[in-house]
Amino acid sequence: MNKHFASPRVTRLALAASMLVLASSGAHAATAAGTEITNQASAVYLDSLLRGHTAVSNTVVTVVQQVGSAGMGDGSAKNAAASAQVVYAHSLSNTGNGADTFTLSASNNGAFAMANVVFYADANGDGIADNATPITSSGSLPAGETFRFVAVATLPANAAPGTNNELTVTATSTFNPQVTASSTDTTTVTASAQMDITANAAGNGAKGAGAGAETTAVITNTTTAGATTRFTLFLNNAGGSNETFNLQASTSAAFANTDLPAGWTVVFKDGFGNPINNAAVNSGAYRMVYADVTVAAGATAATTDIYFRALASNNVGDVIHQAVNVVNEAVQVTLVKKQALDKTCDGVADTEFSADNITTGAVPGACIRYQITATNTGASDVNTVIIRDTIPAYTTWHSAPNNTTGAIIAPIVNLLGTISATVGTMQPGQSSTMTFGVRISQ
Repeated sequence: MNKHFASPRVTRLALAASMLVLASSGAHAATAAGTEITNQASAVYLDSLLRGHTAVSNTVVTVVQQVGSAGMGDGSAKNAAASAQVVYAHSLSNTGNGADTFTLSASNNGAFAMANVVFYADANGDGIADNATPITSSGSLPAGETFRFVAVATLPANAAPGTNNELTVTATSTFNPQVTASSTDTTTVTASAQMDITANAAGNGAKGAGAGAETTAVITNTTTAGATTRFTLFLNNAGGSNETFNLQASTSAAFANTDLPAGWTVVFKDGFGNPINNAAVNSGAYRMVYADVTVAAGATAATTDIYFRALASNNVGDVIHQAVNVVNEAVQVTLVKKQALDKTCDGVADTEFSADNITTGAVPGACIRYQITATNTGASDVNTVIIRDTIPAYTTWHSAPNNTTGAIIAPIVNLLGTISATVGTMQPGQSSTMTFGVRISQ
């Protein structure tokens, strides 16, 4: 980070460049239930001696709530003789934003009813039952995943040639029984008879996607000596089997050792904040974990590369390159970050702004209002103050109204990236506030 501001023109150029750095976002998929939308603001300024400084706010968190949704592919048609057995392949997709279990049922329509209908798992989707064990539900199905199964039915002995049966297979959400998905098969009677770690978001488009450690850090967190900074990691298992991955940290990209700088620690945590040493990830699914890095109290100002690895017992794994930028400077500007839900996205906070987590009503499509207050807590003026924030993952900019005591600059590309407010000079005790909104991706 450049701590010397040559001129307001340089500041404006740097700010314009920063706006082109986009944040990863799941803008094309419903944000997963339980996802924590975290946001932290920063401000840069010059003190009375024209020395450059950076201030950071607290972090606020919104927890996305679950919404049930499902989809099934189109049914198919077959010809079969009376008393014959027919097998229809089906696929059920959980299009909601959280894991759900779907019960399976069937109903008949047409000239005759099937003598019986039984469901079986068909994991590879080849239209053949995997085994002889009947099922009545999908079992727990992660958001975005597809469950494949077959419906096996028997035509009655008295089914007349030329007549039809319509067998409607329905999947019903146990999270919300009003959510169903159906597919109809028609039978006409005839006379005869692979691990990848990404940062802040999951999937191929996220930062750090791809095998192996990146050449440069995909995320650099700025903090101070003795403080703890958090990295959000997504473990993506695109392989064909479920695996448990051991979690490790090192300053060596090749993990020649797992040593950290003297006095530094790394604690991995699950999405609920519980410390963990490993993480189980199902085939075709992903899991979010946190890596909390605590810097030694006496650490000098410098940028330290740090690598995180997820490694299974069969040596399948991946490494992601991150970095911690330690700054030692007196705090003269403090930032306080608060948030409030704006469920109808009318630009008006539904409640008072608070630093507390939002856990109710934060569903895909709803909005969050952020309020960042910068205060000069020093004894002299600070200059060229710019409040900055980044549109968090799983959200996009919500345009109106977005207010500030300075001139706000909104994202210019795809409603993602960096926003800022140029405040200028702040006298001791003076505060400036930037307020803006984001919409949770749906």
